[in-house]
Amino acid sequence: MRQASLRDYEELCALFDELDEIHRQARPDMFQPFPPPARTREQVAHWLAQPESTVLVAQSEEGVVGLAVLLTRVPSGFAGAVPRKVIEVDNLVVRADQRGRKIGRRLLAAAVEWSRQRRATHVEVAVHDFNRDAKRFYESFGFSPSIDRLVLAA
Repeated sequence: MRQASLRDYEELCALFDELDEIHRQARPDMFQPFPPPARTREQVAHWLAQPESTVLVAQSEEGVVGLAVLLTRVPSGFAGAVPRKVIEVDNLVVRADQRGRKIGRRLLAAAVEWSRQRRATHVEVAVHDFNRDAKRFYESFGFSPSIDRLVLAA
């Protein structure tokens, strides 16, 4: 596990493509194909340059086999909210041919450690309802549900 660099850009895009395709297949009503690249070089550079975000990668002899994008969420402005510093796991994906090898668990452990080093009070992740495997993965790590977001087409 290590922090990504812009030298990883092509491999990161391949992983983002895999992740995006999972979402498009499951929810074509919400996710559509878009022109490549999967993420712009500028977006990745921004994540890497900002102290409140990063991209972690799992590296093997086969190259970059997984990634986690971590973003610091702005605290709630609601006066009744308990002050928190939240790091969100915005994306986490392991290359399809590498799944089942605990790479995701090691990436998530590295994400939690990165968050602790930045004195986060919580690490959060949003999981779409269709992604039951991801939900089980995060729950097996110790994450618990916090909120259910319900959607109605207008």
